[in-house]
Amino acid sequence: MLLPELSLVHDQFLALSQFGHPLRGKLLLRSQLDAEGIAAVIAASIAGAASLCVDADADRLREGLRAGFIDFVVADLDESLRILKNELRRARPVSVGVTVDPARSIAAMIERGLQPDLLSAVSQSQARIFQERGAIAVPRPATQDPGTSLLAWSVADNPARSMHRLSELAEASLDPQRADTAARRRWLAQSPRYLGRTFATRQCLHMTATEIADFLPQVQAEFPGAKITRDGEAV
Repeated sequence: MLLPELSLVHDQFLALSQFGHPLRGKLLLRSQLDAEGIAAVIAASIAGAASLCVDADADRLREGLRAGFIDFVVADLDESLRILKNELRRARPVSVGVTVDPARSIAAMIERGLQPDLLSAVSQSQARIFQERGAIAVPRPATQDPGTSLLAWSVADNPARSMHRLSELAEASLDPQRADTAARRRWLAQSPRYLGRTFATRQCLHMTATEIADFLPQVQAEFPGAKITRDGEAV
């Protein structure tokens, strides 16, 4: 299974957050659980949305299930909708994979009047019908905000405690006046739950120069062994 870069998941989350924060009670429809699909599904869960991923490759969906990137894998659309109906009513994030041909399954959704709120990698002709009914096509993550840098960090020792503390330090460094700070705080708080073991020792966040100047000395003082990069370059 091809995994996405952590930065892609982060940027996909920020792209989703533009459409509401959090996205409780919203449904993302995704075609294919490739690397970008994994990023979209994880990002949707972190944002508070439910997601339905349609992929004919059963092995790929099962790998996603074993890795913890997706919550349920089912064999037909009706079963997936039963799960989603309950979780959407409770406004809880859940990710469901369906092992059917995407084009035929999405066509069945259209015919039955089933309507997602957000679309990812759905064919243009089918997406147009959903969009006419009010759905929004989620763009690929935009170019990085020129006012920020992508700070990434990782630790090897006691990652459960260390990563939690690093997130606390990062959150305390964020500028409360920035429009994206609420979303960035949610990323720090919620992403470890959905990124799972695969990314357990790594984290990243777009931060301004002022935020980084506040964050880095604290990290270097408390975690001298932490590996930190800024836009891919070692700090």
